[in-house]
Amino acid sequence: MDAAALAALWATVAGPVADLARFPPPVPSSAVFAEAAAGGVGRMALPGKGVGAWGVLPVPRELAWLAMTDDHLADDVESLTEVRIRGAWTQPKLIYQRLDLPWPFADRHWVLDVANTTVLAQRSGVWERAWTQDGHALAGVRERTDAPLFDAAETLPHNRGNWLLVPIDAESTLAIYQVWTDLGGSIPPAAVEAWVRASLNELYADLALHAAAVRARYGLGCDAQLGADGSTIACFG
Repeated sequence: MDAAALAALWATVAGPVADLARFPPPVPSSAVFAEAAAGGVGRMALPGKGVGAWGVLPVPRELAWLAMTDDHLADDVESLTEVRIRGAWTQPKLIYQRLDLPWPFADRHWVLDVANTTVLAQRSGVWERAWTQDGHALAGVRERTDAPLFDAAETLPHNRGNWLLVPIDAESTLAIYQVWTDLGGSIPPAAVEAWVRASLNELYADLALHAAAVRARYGLGCDAQLGADGSTIACFG
């Protein structure tokens, strides 16, 4: 799909997304669509010092959804510790995460409240997975993780964002990623933004690779999961 076709596809869902999404993205430039159509990741700055990305995943929407919500997605990220507090797989979740930072910086930790935007999915076919930070739940996680590392970590000032999945055809999905975060302390927000921007290509590539593993696991007799619209995603044959 070329850039013009991607832009036309987005135009068909932009209205419902603007009205119903938790975090609707700004209108992207033609350069963003061109980069996504060429197989790359189109980047854009977001109001409030956020970073947005637009890319095409070579998997259907349902498989992209299963991959990005998978409980094991963080297992291969060596510097990230994750503990599920509530929920599993495609369900709404409460998740504790701790990021190991190199000396002399203290580790950062936080709790994310992750939700699906059902009404948007039902009215437009766009599946949104959004998260906001829950500061009240953090203290209760100490006993479920490494207590000394928990005590030494600093709380992230803020972290929110979303994925939006727009089906292109039976084998590909337009995936929009947005994040607003700040590591706080002596780490400048501009440095965090630069790091996020630099990691976006890897993020999309890793998600596509993870989707292949999820597809193999989500075969006949799978533990069937729900899409953002509440419908059951059939096991892959």
